[in-house]
Amino acid sequence: MVGKKDPGKFTIKFNMMDPMHRQVIDMLEPMGRTKAQFIANAVLHYVHCPQTPDITQSVSSDYQMIEAMVWRIIEERLPEYLTQTPPKKLPKKVQKSEDVKFDDAASILGEDGMAAIIDTLSAFRAK
Repeated sequence: MVGKKDPGKFTIKFNMMDPMHRQVIDMLEPMGRTKAQFIANAVLHYVHCPQTPDITQSVSSDYQMIEAMVWRIIEERLPEYLTQTPPKKLPKKVQKSEDVKFDDAASILGEDGMAAIIDTLSAFRAK
């Protein structure tokens, strides 16, 4: 095997969805240029310390990974969701289509709903 151009240089890509990797990312990120010394100390300690337990992922890691992903999605999208205006409530009474006048339908569906219907009809006519 041919030696590396720069044997002291490594690139590490952590999995953002793995809770264990995420913990390490959160620790390393604020360290700036001192990461190499921290990693060297951690590896040497892990290899040479007899009291260091093996870190194993339990079967529940799948559950933990899914839970971490769900929480991350919630954290990312919650502000967006909270700033949205709630959809207009539809009338409680179910009406027959022939009983709904065009003006009533337009107010019930709103501009977006009417635009969607018009676009759909245009697409059908174009074919």
